[in-house]
Amino acid sequence: MVMGPPGRPARPNPLGQPTWPSAPGQPGWPPQRPPYNPPPTQEDITLPPDADPFTVAEHHTRNNVTAPWWPASTPIQRRQTLHPHLLTLTDHSWWLFAAWTRWYRWHPADNRWFPSPPPQATHTRRTATHGPTPPPIPNEILPTGTDYLTDYGPPLALAGKPPSGALTYRLRSVLSEAAQAPPHDYPLGWNHFLHGTPSTIAATWSTLLWCASVPLFDPHLRLLEPWHPHFAPQPTATHTRLHWHTPPPLHTIIGLYAERLRAGRADAAAQLIRCMVMTAQALRDDPRFRIRASALLSMIEPLQSNPTLDHRALPYGDQVLEREWRSRCPAPLAATLFADSAPGENLQLAFYDLATALHPLCGDPDDPTTFTEPRHAATALLAADLAGYRPDLATPVGRWLDPELRALLTAILNDDTHPLRALWPTPTSDDPETTLKALSAAAALGFAWCRLAGVPVPPAGLTVTNAQAAHLDTLTDPT
Repeated sequence: MVMGPPGRPARPNPLGQPTWPSAPGQPGWPPQRPPYNPPPTQEDITLPPDADPFTVAEHHTRNNVTAPWWPASTPIQRRQTLHPHLLTLTDHSWWLFAAWTRWYRWHPADNRWFPSPPPQATHTRRTATHGPTPPPIPNEILPTGTDYLTDYGPPLALAGKPPSGALTYRLRSVLSEAAQAPPHDYPLGWNHFLHGTPSTIAATWSTLLWCASVPLFDPHLRLLEPWHPHFAPQPTATHTRLHWHTPPPLHTIIGLYAERLRAGRADAAAQLIRCMVMTAQALRDDPRFRIRASALLSMIEPLQSNPTLDHRALPYGDQVLEREWRSRCPAPLAATLFADSAPGENLQLAFYDLATALHPLCGDPDDPTTFTEPRHAATALLAADLAGYRPDLATPVGRWLDPELRALLTAILNDDTHPLRALWPTPTSDDPETTLKALSAAAALGFAWCRLAGVPVPPAGLTVTNAQAAHLDTLTDPT
């Protein structure tokens, strides 16, 4: 199975076990497990009477998964609850709203479940039925309950609305303190920074990039200016309208801290953690940083009250140390770690977000002659970015998509006359907010597939995002 957190271990029946006869031959032997009947959910009062099957299934699933009894239920009980909400279409695909508040698609082409944006065409949604013989639901896509507790919101680049004055003031204060650290006590060998820059500066910079929902920055917002005096000249630097900064892996941040611990400088390690904490606390007030900053703080703030927390794992290397950090991240925020621990699943969620962002750009769902399914449009834009940079990566990237989209990606790349190439470089909107969401989601997907494939993001950026940025400028230019 491809996606979703591991299934939770079986637990005792939360409704209690019946008392069975104690010996063979007595009435009622052998005992039979009674059918599980989950507690009823609240009566639907907001669901429209003409809602399509996809809307109804998602509504009922959310009600069940967020009910108090769900976290203590067993995988069998969860399957029994979700089973009535499985949907099938005429192409023999099956659909289920499940883990991480996403729809999953099963296709007979490979008998696996993949996260897949649901169909949006009105006719297609209304033709869904429950079907007689659905495929089994694997543990990996069963909701745990905690994965429905946090609204991650859409991925957003650092463009549009400027950060608050309080945030920029706090960042400058943190950076001013970090710059006072003696370089010989905080050695740094990164060629991104000038020689003699203390590692405290790198700690704040890495925290900033890691916490960003999408580390794509509009230089007009001037958020990065406090770091500029510390950057080494980059002779090959090429910037387009927006500046692309590759987010660092979590182990990069851990490495700065672990190096000082291994050098016997627990005081310096604590100061690095302090710089990270203050940076993340400042960033948490902005919705473009909030979720990831909260996740990072959950991993590093305990080190301030207990500096020896990681000492047990330290001798076993940074990989073990990273597992310790990840274990402190609360379950509702676990998806923030997918880029580090599960890059394939991270790509799947990023693709899903792009398809969601493209909904307003795909036409009227009631008009089958002009409407484009958002998941097909997202595939076309993924193909545009791959074609402009690394078309050879279509196979390793495409295997993380469901069979329909995988085949569509290959077809678009190989056929110069494919109808979906009409969307290249990108569909546009007259609404700046819609454009910014599409731009951000396209960039997030670009970061995800570059991370998955182990290739750097091109300094000049990717085709779709750059086209959206140019269009956004035409919408916001007062002239």
